[in-house]
Amino acid sequence: MCSLSDGEELFVVTMRFCFMKKEENQFNQNNPWWKPAMFFYAKVTSWIIFPILISVLLSKYFLDNNQILFFVLIVLSFGLTCFGIYKEIKIYKRDIDKNDNK
Repeated sequence: MCSLSDGEELFVVTMRFCFMKKEENQFNQNNPWWKPAMFFYAKVTSWIIFPILISVLLSKYFLDNNQILFFVLIVLSFGLTCFGIYKEIKIYKRDIDKNDNK
């Protein structure tokens, strides 16, 4: 596999932008390039924060600080977090592959 230096990568990206079809160029002007990545980041972050937060609040207020149930809830929330991140990555990869094939 050939690796490119920073200058070569910039050149390749610049040349690809210059030789794009007019429709693709307009699409990139209407939708910022960073928008899908930030949306993906927000969804993944929510899969990390909400299950942990819910399990901590459940164990603190409803289960009378039982340490074993706290540990079980944390393990379950970790599993839910792993599943959610895997699901989001799968969806994001499918969308990227679909856009690359156009």
